Amino acid sequence: MKPTWLELTEEQKHSFGNGCSNVPDFIFTANCRQHDYNYVRGHKLKDKIKADWDMCKHMWSDSQTVLHYIVTIIYWLGLTVLPFSYFAFNWANRYLTNDEILVLDNANKINIDTN
Repeated sequence: MKPTWLELTEEQKHSFGNGCSNVPDFIFTANCRQHDYNYVRGHKLKDKIKADWDMCKHMWSDSQTVLHYIVTIIYWLGLTVLPFSYFAFNWANRYLTNDEILVLDNANKINIDTN
């Protein structure tokens, strides 16, 4: 069964991932955290496309200024056109469980802190 972001506690959601990786978060940190979750959960191309679309759809909904709308379009282009996001996605033969996802998230934070 496909695990969902909604199954995490508020504390887990708040601390998941690193926000909008290597780019400014602006007001979109929560959207980027959910996107990080969807990338770790991984699976197939349709899941990556849905993760990217959902993130940008939520960013568009949260946008309050023209700058936010422009940023949303740029992020969407970056996620769909540039190849780096394809390396970050977890290509797997199944969905990871929430326990596996949280273990990987914690391991990534340990690796980032020690580098």
